[in-house]
Amino acid sequence: MTSRHLALHATLPERYNRFDLLGSTIDHTGRLLALLVDHAQDGSSGLPWRRQGPWSPPIPRFDAMAVICDGDDVHEIPLQGLDQWFSEIDTLGDGVILGAPRIPLADYVRAEQQSTPATEVALIRNVQTFDGDGNPLGALYAGDGIEQLLTDPSGRIWISYFDEANYRFVNSDGTWSCSSGPGLARWDDPGSDPWFARNTTGTAVSWVDCCALNVGRSLVHACPYTDFPLVEIDACGVRSVTPNPVTGCHALAVSGSTFAFLDHRRRGDAVVWQIRRASRQGTEITETSRETLLLPGGRPPTRWARGRIGRDANLWIHEDGNPRQWYRYEIEDGDAS
Repeated sequence: MTSRHLALHATLPERYNRFDLLGSTIDHTGRLLALLVDHAQDGSSGLPWRRQGPWSPPIPRFDAMAVICDGDDVHEIPLQGLDQWFSEIDTLGDGVILGAPRIPLADYVRAEQQSTPATEVALIRNVQTFDGDGNPLGALYAGDGIEQLLTDPSGRIWISYFDEANYRFVNSDGTWSCSSGPGLARWDDPGSDPWFARNTTGTAVSWVDCCALNVGRSLVHACPYTDFPLVEIDACGVRSVTPNPVTGCHALAVSGSTFAFLDHRRRGDAVVWQIRRASRQGTEITETSRETLLLPGGRPPTRWARGRIGRDANLWIHEDGNPRQWYRYEIEDGDAS
């Protein structure tokens, strides 16, 4: 088995070390984004800035700042009066889009009653958009249990979900119903209705959890749990579903018919990051090789791989606990078939 050193892609500038970091990502142009909050704002002792579950009590409104880092060029966007536990962030136009993965349980109590009219249930809009100056542009309800929120160069919004997720629909009679396991959804713009991959793949694909997602310039690839098939999607819908022998993958990079699936696991007391390379010929995917990933300088990682942002041939990850520093894996031209 060969090894490959990851490239250090981006580090949040040290001047932001005093801020708590709610979330970070790499956008479709390769820029580092971070959502920051001053934990001592308004002279308070700070709020518990950590990922919350649906059982969490309401939080007071707070101010935050989105930072977009393009090399040495840094753009700050002030965000005022936020009222949810946002941890997902990406660029949208010249501004940003934020997502809160969990919706407070109290907001679903009345919707649980199938006979409750939809007009009497105001579901939280847990995805919000802002322009480059921090002015609110709009918001949408995206369901509970968001795994990842990514935008593409065309401004489409892609949201994947983990295994506790659910999405509320309005029935034809004006009441609510709940659908579990939404898997993967797309909004063409914040004001549009969502498109769900599950509605196209039907029972052929289990969307319990969208484990791996790659949002490229023109194509999107996903590997949903439980069988990890490779689902290829374009702006019109699902193009293909290919059985995949590489199960247990947590992220992927894509270059033509060449794929790099990220796996991470314990080996004794160590944590190993591994790339399982594969190629597709017709309707078959074949694993071709494996690489052990090392951090710059040859240091083995000591924690799980987090972030896991796939965009075409690039995959960005960070060590668990340090989302201020991102590393890059790339399928190089000579690697692609």
